[in-house]
Amino acid sequence: MSDLIGSVANLTGYRDRDLIDSTFVSVLGDWLDPVRLSLYRCVGDVADLRLLLQARMRKGVGMESGDPSWTALDALPALSAQPHFEQAFASEEPLLDLPFENQEGPWLNLFAVWAGARRFGIIELVSEQPLLPVQLRLVTGLLKIYRNQISLLDYSERDSLTGLLNRKTFDEQFLKCLDTMSAAVNDDIPVPTWWLGVVDVDHFKRVNDSYGHLIGDEVLLLVARILRTAFRHSEHLYRFGGEEFIVLLRAEDDDEAHLAFDFFRQQLASFAFPQVGSITASVGFTRLRPMDNASGAVDRADRAVYHAKRNGRNQVHSYESLLQSGLLSEVNNSGAIELF
Repeated sequence: MSDLIGSVANLTGYRDRDLIDSTFVSVLGDWLDPVRLSLYRCVGDVADLRLLLQARMRKGVGMESGDPSWTALDALPALSAQPHFEQAFASEEPLLDLPFENQEGPWLNLFAVWAGARRFGIIELVSEQPLLPVQLRLVTGLLKIYRNQISLLDYSERDSLTGLLNRKTFDEQFLKCLDTMSAAVNDDIPVPTWWLGVVDVDHFKRVNDSYGHLIGDEVLLLVARILRTAFRHSEHLYRFGGEEFIVLLRAEDDDEAHLAFDFFRQQLASFAFPQVGSITASVGFTRLRPMDNASGAVDRADRAVYHAKRNGRNQVHSYESLLQSGLLSEVNNSGAIELF
């Protein structure tokens, strides 16, 4: 029992989601010795949720890596293609002791995972025998602790208005992106290319002045919803302050990143906002560099946003493309932008 208490204490001491996920799977797996134990997050559009593997333990193998967060959405299994998973995700109660391969076992057990009112994942537990009552109580208890820990993280990491991640969380995730780049170089594998985009709602002050701050807040809520739909993996969307949002995006090159940001711009521009009508945004983005820092990358993307504002708004511009075309000159973070 003391080992279990110590493991739970470790779980509640972490503030990193990936570490919490892998620790939860490790603790539960050590005590149940399952054939397989997997934690999935449900990502993508509500109408087409996909299963992103966060952590897995397999008997005789141990802990396995999950799917990279930048995995293409259409490469992930669809929730709707697995009826038991879909049923468990929508249910208040777990699905227990389902025959996994045949009537003699192993047995499939599925538990929905949520934080507050937000459902976000599935626990898949494949056991050699049906779960005993004491084992079910253990799973239920640890799952409550895990849910509470995620809820606390959501409270501290998410913007209270839009539900997007906040500025503090952005700083931490930015360093993770750089770490993935460094790790790829060290392991001599293709380096993932990350892009940082700044989204600034056009003429937002006019909305507040003309319609009031309550309508302004509703606009920001709807902008956040369109961001989630356009960029699919909501873990990399941030409200940076006021009407400014940040997106961390993985794309192969400048053109692919531009297509992704412009898709959002078009979705936003075509949406009819209640009372307000049309709302647009200016978007600037930049490629993350191996020795980058958050303020420098945001500053580069902001320069591209400023160029869009100066040239008609409702546009998407790449900082690197503007440099190449001579419309911007590179300066240090403390310098002034030059427009030609």
